Amino acid sequence: MKMALVSTRQLGKNGPLVSAISFRAVGLSVFHETPIPDEERFKVLDRVIELRSAFIDTSDGYGDNEDLLGKYFQNNEEKRVSIHNA
Repeated sequence: MKMALVSTRQLGKNGPLVSAISFRAVGLSVFHETPIPDEERFKVLDRVIELRSAFIDTSDGYGDNEDLLGKYFQNNEEKRVSIHNA
């Protein structure tokens, strides 16, 4: 079964196009007694990008979340998304 890709919406009146559905990345870093290995968390991010959900909600309050995303995109430069205004 083929899954539909996430559509985009304009953020605000003149803002960039973002995914209509965001990915709340808090679950990648907190709520686990033992941290999940980066390789497993990278698989989740691979799927998020594959579905074209490029609007990732993160915070420094989400444990190592922002460091994880930095490592992911540093190692996967081709998956970085350019944001264009409508």
